[in-house]
Amino acid sequence: MLFFSPIYFLLGFFIIAFILFYFFRKQFDEKIIPSNMLWLEAVNEWQASPWLKKLQQNLLFWLQLLALLLLLFALVRPFWLGEELKGSRLILVVDPSASMLAERDGEPVFEKAREKMLSLAGSLAGQEVTLIRAGENPEILLSGEKEKAAVKKSINDLEITYEHENMTKALQLANSLADAKNSAIYIFSDGLEKEAAAALDEGNYTEVHNFGKEGQNLALLSFGVVREGEGIAGGAAVENQSAEEAAFSFRVLYEGQVLFEQEVEIEGNGQSVIQIPGLPEHPYYKAEIKADDAYQADNELTAIYNEPSQKVIAVGSISPFVLKGFETWGAELVQADPSTAAAGEEGIYLADAGSLEAAEGRPVIIFNAETGREKLEEPPVAADDPILEHVEAENIFIDSSYEPLKGDWETLLQSGGRPLIQKGTQNGTPALLINFALEDSDWPLQPGFPVFLYNAYQWLAAQSDFLGYFSPGEEKWLNAGAGSGSLDIYNDENENLYSLDLAKENFAAPYKPGVYQAAAGEEHYFFSVLLDDREKAARHASSFTMNDKRASNVYEEKEQNGLWFWLALFAFILIAAEWEVFRRGNRI
Repeated sequence: MLFFSPIYFLLGFFIIAFILFYFFRKQFDEKIIPSNMLWLEAVNEWQASPWLKKLQQNLLFWLQLLALLLLLFALVRPFWLGEELKGSRLILVVDPSASMLAERDGEPVFEKAREKMLSLAGSLAGQEVTLIRAGENPEILLSGEKEKAAVKKSINDLEITYEHENMTKALQLANSLADAKNSAIYIFSDGLEKEAAAALDEGNYTEVHNFGKEGQNLALLSFGVVREGEGIAGGAAVENQSAEEAAFSFRVLYEGQVLFEQEVEIEGNGQSVIQIPGLPEHPYYKAEIKADDAYQADNELTAIYNEPSQKVIAVGSISPFVLKGFETWGAELVQADPSTAAAGEEGIYLADAGSLEAAEGRPVIIFNAETGREKLEEPPVAADDPILEHVEAENIFIDSSYEPLKGDWETLLQSGGRPLIQKGTQNGTPALLINFALEDSDWPLQPGFPVFLYNAYQWLAAQSDFLGYFSPGEEKWLNAGAGSGSLDIYNDENENLYSLDLAKENFAAPYKPGVYQAAAGEEHYFFSVLLDDREKAARHASSFTMNDKRASNVYEEKEQNGLWFWLALFAFILIAAEWEVFRRGNRI
């Protein structure tokens, strides 16, 4: 217990004086002595302890003394401090990433972070609280809230989102919300390094609570399947992230049925590649590590088997370089007349800008070289995308480019702000757009050109046959369910999770990694949510504080000194009782 005004304890001398005055007050007590034979004995007993007798027999004295004590304590204003909080405005930043599921002392570190936040919420004394979830796109869950109950409810409602935390954006947001005078930022994570936090420091008081702990961890880095002859073959890579040798069981399953199992041993800080032959054909496969490590979220991966179309259909004026490039790696190539192609077979279409009607409703590579030609002055700059993997785009020479078509496009290759290669949708179907003439480039002569065509083919085939792979909570536009506009999402246990109206909203993937199914009328699409590679390791770091002297302790007087009111109220009740006793003349 602490006292806000301890100087008022000096008034205790008046209470001592009150007791002394009462002892020396002259008073007479009537005594009935049945016989003068006992008079001497009664007088001797009374004189032996007169003060105690007086105290025991006077109710008014006790009421007055207790009232004075209560008033004294009301003046010194006692209070209790819980956990010390800095700042009049508190900004809580919580890490919702998958690595927060790593266990420490038998409990996920996310739950330890929640307990710490609830403890801080219990110590609030009128401060404003803002709660930020530091996901891939940081989100404000609570803003300027003063009510403890509302703060605790928001903290209890927090859940892991499995996405990689974006502390850079989260701290930038927190600093922008901070009051320059007296704000405090509290960060709850598993392994935020001091150097990373210091690089974003803007002078606000900051407490970083890291709950991660170093321990043994096995991570399933990758898993995939391909057709091999009449069956399906797969491969997986596992990493041992501790210094000690580890042994575990590796399994491949479909709907709970074990299709492949192997006991594996990995040396400390080593990796192992597991070959998986002879799998029966299924729509998807789940690989898992059965090991007793502290972080289980990176022990599972799913792979969807997608049998790509083997046919490439060319309509319109397509460069011979393109046709030769597809034949290089064995694609089945068909050249069709634009007037009859629309009623032809399914496949990946190649079309120029004048033949798009023939490819309507099908995945297509569009060679756009018709209008808006402009000479390029700068070398191409490539985005980090699987379609351009191993293409070496920086070595390509392109003389000029053309104005891109209208559509929902993402630029993969550009020069001086001019888009050269784009991916996206054209009339609601996946498409790749090439905004330059191959005759104006040396690209067809480079070994990376057929690699690009293969990557493009694989991307379009995947987009057309299944929804694809998503990061946790990822949102994107999809053409699935175009007829009904409604999409129902199911997990691998056939439980309906939620529904989407694609006419009004984008597709939003679930947060938990795994395989899912989207149903649009009679059509069903498999898709997989994958854990970010940056989350395939349990992290740890020490907690620390920055700018310790920047914010001061602030408690609102109403909250901090609320006890004095009740003490004064009880003192008033005792005074009223003492007055009533005095009025009636009651004495014991």
